[in-house]
Amino acid sequence: MKGQAMTGEAALIGAVQAFNKDTDVETIPERLESVWDVLSEYHGGNFHAAEEMLSRSLLKQMAGSTANAERVRRYSRTWNVLGAVFARTPLFSLAKSLADWKFIGILQQTLKELQGDRTAVGPQPHLNGTEDIEMTDAPAPESPPSSRKRKRPGFRFTIKEQRTKAGCLQTAEALLEALRILLARCEIKSNDEPPTHRMGAEHIKSLFSLSAADAIGILVPILHLCIIAVDLPVSAPRREFSSWLFTLNAVWGLHLQGASDASEVAAHLSHLATRLLGKLIDVAGIGNLGIEDSIKERWTRDLRRFLSRNLILPARAAFLNKKDQSILQTAVEASAESCFLTFPVIFDLVGKSPCEFGGNTSIKDYETWVQAVFDTIVAASTTIHSSSNLMTGTLALTAMRRVMKLAAERGAVLSAQSLRLVCKEYAVGPQTNDWSLLLSIVKVNPDAFLLSGDGKELLDQILERANSSSPLIQEYQETVSQFIVLLASGYAQARDLSSFVKTWLKYLDSPKSEEKLEPLWARQELVDTVARLVQSSLNTNQLAELVAWLSEQEASAAKVFILSALSSGVTREEFVDAANMKIFDAIMAQKVSKKDAPVISACRWSDAARTLAEGTLEEAGQVWSQVGSYLKKALKKSPVGDEDTFAAFKCCVAAWLSNYLEGDNEEETSKLVCSFLSRVEKEATLESKGRYISWILKEEPRLVSMVVDKTGKVPDIILSLVKPTTGDDLIGMEHAPKLSRVLLRECDTGNQKLTDILIDTIIKVIDDSEPGTFKPSTKDAVLSLLDAPMETLSRSQREATMKTLISHLPQASTNGSGLGVEYWKPVLSLMIKLMEEPTFYEGMSFSHLEAIGGGLLSATDFLSETRPILRLLHQLAVLTIRQMAGGNLDSREKSYLSDAKTILQGRVSDEDDVARIVLLHAFVSTVKEPKTAQRLEKAGLDFSGLVDVLFQLASSVVAAGKWRGKKLLALTFALDALDSLGRDSTKQAVASSVKSLLKTSNKLVNDGIQDGWAIRMFLADHFLEALESPFRIKLDMEVSDEGEITNSAIEIPVLRQYVDAVVRHADEPTKLQYLKELLLSDCPSNETLGRLLIIHQLITHLKGTKPSSSSSDFDLAQAHSILTKSLPTLPTLPHIIQTTQTILLLLDQSPVSMKQFNIDLTLSRVSLLANSPPFQTLLTTHPEAYQPLCSLLEVVIKRHRHRLEGHFHVLLCPLQDLLKLLLSRCQANTPTWEKNAQQFSRLLTLICEPTAATTAQTSHAVLESEKDRARRYAGRYMYLVLMQYVKCQLECVAPPHAVKETLEREGMYAIIRITSGEGLKIMSEGMDGGGRVVFKELWRRWERFGRWTVIFQCLWTLSVCINIAEAEFVFSENTI
Repeated sequence: MKGQAMTGEAALIGAVQAFNKDTDVETIPERLESVWDVLSEYHGGNFHAAEEMLSRSLLKQMAGSTANAERVRRYSRTWNVLGAVFARTPLFSLAKSLADWKFIGILQQTLKELQGDRTAVGPQPHLNGTEDIEMTDAPAPESPPSSRKRKRPGFRFTIKEQRTKAGCLQTAEALLEALRILLARCEIKSNDEPPTHRMGAEHIKSLFSLSAADAIGILVPILHLCIIAVDLPVSAPRREFSSWLFTLNAVWGLHLQGASDASEVAAHLSHLATRLLGKLIDVAGIGNLGIEDSIKERWTRDLRRFLSRNLILPARAAFLNKKDQSILQTAVEASAESCFLTFPVIFDLVGKSPCEFGGNTSIKDYETWVQAVFDTIVAASTTIHSSSNLMTGTLALTAMRRVMKLAAERGAVLSAQSLRLVCKEYAVGPQTNDWSLLLSIVKVNPDAFLLSGDGKELLDQILERANSSSPLIQEYQETVSQFIVLLASGYAQARDLSSFVKTWLKYLDSPKSEEKLEPLWARQELVDTVARLVQSSLNTNQLAELVAWLSEQEASAAKVFILSALSSGVTREEFVDAANMKIFDAIMAQKVSKKDAPVISACRWSDAARTLAEGTLEEAGQVWSQVGSYLKKALKKSPVGDEDTFAAFKCCVAAWLSNYLEGDNEEETSKLVCSFLSRVEKEATLESKGRYISWILKEEPRLVSMVVDKTGKVPDIILSLVKPTTGDDLIGMEHAPKLSRVLLRECDTGNQKLTDILIDTIIKVIDDSEPGTFKPSTKDAVLSLLDAPMETLSRSQREATMKTLISHLPQASTNGSGLGVEYWKPVLSLMIKLMEEPTFYEGMSFSHLEAIGGGLLSATDFLSETRPILRLLHQLAVLTIRQMAGGNLDSREKSYLSDAKTILQGRVSDEDDVARIVLLHAFVSTVKEPKTAQRLEKAGLDFSGLVDVLFQLASSVVAAGKWRGKKLLALTFALDALDSLGRDSTKQAVASSVKSLLKTSNKLVNDGIQDGWAIRMFLADHFLEALESPFRIKLDMEVSDEGEITNSAIEIPVLRQYVDAVVRHADEPTKLQYLKELLLSDCPSNETLGRLLIIHQLITHLKGTKPSSSSSDFDLAQAHSILTKSLPTLPTLPHIIQTTQTILLLLDQSPVSMKQFNIDLTLSRVSLLANSPPFQTLLTTHPEAYQPLCSLLEVVIKRHRHRLEGHFHVLLCPLQDLLKLLLSRCQANTPTWEKNAQQFSRLLTLICEPTAATTAQTSHAVLESEKDRARRYAGRYMYLVLMQYVKCQLECVAPPHAVKETLEREGMYAIIRITSGEGLKIMSEGMDGGGRVVFKELWRRWERFGRWTVIFQCLWTLSVCINIAEAEFVFSENTI
């Protein structure tokens, strides 16, 4: 290595000397390439004379104003070489060279030249794939570039090509990369650096200590170059530009700070920076940019930071402290040229700037600042808009649209006066309205139209154009409708909903339309909004006055429509009493006419229905007297599918319900309802019928039982749910869930008559179906019985159902023998449900089970589908045989069991052996049950011979070999049967076939067939020695982006069963050896999750013992250490969850096995994972990943609290990190984050309010409560968590209200309770002014809501104790 270094150093010296000897400018590219080739191979040594000489020579040739100097400055390889030199040369020497040759001047001159050519045009050289243009990863600033490719510049050494945009970008990339390396080396992070390095770094920084004007001379060209990069076509080749704006921030950070810096930024940088940011965040909605998404994201972040720190925050400080708007005014005026991009960006930056309330700053001050920014933008836009140039006017309109949209999205508080100005200038034109802008205005502050005469006139002008008949409004109908809805909410907020209703009546009436209503004002969304606002915005007197005013208006469809809308919002008793009948009278005062539109008739009947439902019996009579005659006509003559007919039916049902059992009109209303239901069944289409059925079952299920009580039969429309009708079997209607709801409700209400009718009808549907078929109606009937509560089925109905199902089994000779899984699964499930209760159907015989088994084998050729059905057969056989053998053994039972024995002892074909094995296994396992065996023995029934039959049949299947198709299916069931006969019998039958079984298992597992695992599981349980390494298995598992297991070589329950089988007969050392091998052996990444599942299941079988004293002995403490150390390296959410679950199992199940090191390691790894950037990124898409970390801390606090004494500071770090993670990542309206906050608060409560169980392990000689001692001990430290909470509120975006409330109510208040006065004093001294303001507000909330919680709990506990004492005293007196 030393020789290579000497060779590289000599080569570099030679290349530099050759570079300096030749003075011909035209040969510079070749000479630079020679130097670059050496630099690419040689990474530096102990001597740097060659690098210093090279830097001085290059800077010398770059200085000056000659054309050749410009060519050198513009040549990208020049800056590549300088970047490599900057990374190698000692800082002290480098600083002297840069100062001697005026590097800053060269830098400014180069950037100025690149900026000056931003509009230059010229040939764009084609850079194909063979030319090295792709930029490699930037090297670390502390070291020279390593393994750098030899990259040839894509442009010749001619000024013409260098001045093209692509040439400028190539030079800029090399220049800014060299500058980044130089500035990064000046950031000395370690105190171990030599003093000369620190001195050199400070000297280099001093070179950049420029005035604001000079620094801007460097920054402006960089921004121009960024804009060029963004604007060039996407197809143009790109390098890595991501550090450009970071470098810009660094250069500005080194300049001489001054009071006028913000003004300089506003005047000279704001227009370029905001324009660039507008392109990056795609304000214009253009889409693709000329840079990659990763570069765009970083540029956006860096540019936002620069503008916020150096423009927005200083401008806000000047405004709030001095009422000075000069900075803001300068920035807006400078950005006016591209206002459609820059103005929305400025407003967006203001809205997203951190709000630090405290001291002399209040929320009102912040709102005043936002208002000032908005007014400044409006004034500048108005100036542009009023110009004679049509293009600039359009740009100003676009800018205001975007600004208002941002204001609406952010909920900005803007004055009504400013919004009216915007409305007049931009939104309301001579002929049309800008509805999108109007919508944003009404979202921000509807008072702009409500609180002044000027605003009301403006609103009238706007609403006059809200007419759907206007051709100009067709494409904005949704926007206009939303505007009207928000306007209603604004009126309600102003406590003037009555005025909106009057306005609504004015614009809703449309005599020219077919329905006499203006469609834009008659939308359901507006009706729902007004109904929701009625009771919250009006009192009873105001509502009564409004109804009275409406009743005095001229008769119109609009009047009825509005009254019905008001009626739908009246639900509270006081409002019902005040306005219910008045609204109804006002509607009925308008004469009912045949010419009424269906929607008006529907409104009339809907209001009548609500009045009937809420009114008294007397009021119901009055309502019926007015609407009865009209309802009769509607229900007898109107088409059943019309909207008004449906409303009339609901009104009639409401009338019946209001008169039920005691009303004068019950007979009339009930007959009307029943006759109409019959009419619906006859005349309605399937769609209309479904509408009526859905309403009855969801809204008025009581109607079914009322009709049954009245007529003695179920309505045909309900029976149609199960009765096959024309077209049902073609359409396949799924009515089973609906009918199940009816059965469940009637079962709860005890209406046995109705349930019996429905059940009998369903059974009849099955009985009437053709045997061997399974039409949709039959399927619905089976599913209905399957979903019906068992209580609804009487014994006779169960027996009738079983008889029907058995009689309709497909015969092998019919075409029904091909029925598949869709038939057998529901039918067998229903049989199992029925046989769970005593069910002895007529003609019950074991041959029925034999017939079912024969039919199952022809159901499907897919083994994965046949296996579950055969398991259902096994379950059915067990239930049936248990009924026959488990009760009184009369002649019926004995005959059944004798027939079963005869059938099972008979011969069986090879094709049916799997069904015979299933039935034999079920019979033998049932009769061997202890209680059953005793009964059979007393009755003289002996079935021991069937055990030999099962053994021989299963053994023959195992010994046959070549298991394929149904033979493989028979093998798995044969192994299950042998497993139940005992280990000795099993080994005797299978010993000779172990090798064949193992080979078959391996092949099936490799092919992804689950039967292979069943065979392997059997071998692991009985012939473990045949498996050399039982856990060395392939467990591929694919994890989706959503964190779910999408594809697995083995089902997780099967994997757990396999682990159980392997370790079932193993001793403790063997299990530990298995665990050691699993944890220490290498594993492919795609099998890691499967191995974690095995480890978890294996640990459940281990008994916790004290840690071994020998380091060579493997124990659970070492297993915990290995798993915990792997936490930060886990790639996906399932890996993290599974690993934490295993660690939790170790900490909770085996606390005696853990050492103090294990506890400290757990806490430190939680902290490390919380600070890990990959985990924080994962948390953005999967917030549920936060909960496992809280669970780890929770189990430590609960089970290992005694180990925290003397180590409590170790617990504080993960608590603070988790709190910061929660507050920095939480999102509003996300239940998962609220749950995360609850879980974290639970941790604080466990620490501050420990339970007796968590402190039971600690013991001290002093006579004091362990709980009190634990609280005092925690009080010495927990105030630091409270300080972290205050700090995070200042540094992070304000957390959502729900998260903040949960943290404070359940966590922070608990910390305050245990913190002593000394701790509070330390907190106050440790916080700045802003922190003390935040804590002061928190303290006030605690005094209002948190302080008294404990007192209330104590009082409640005291009252409970007093009640118990009193009860005991009374009991003792009574006893005496």
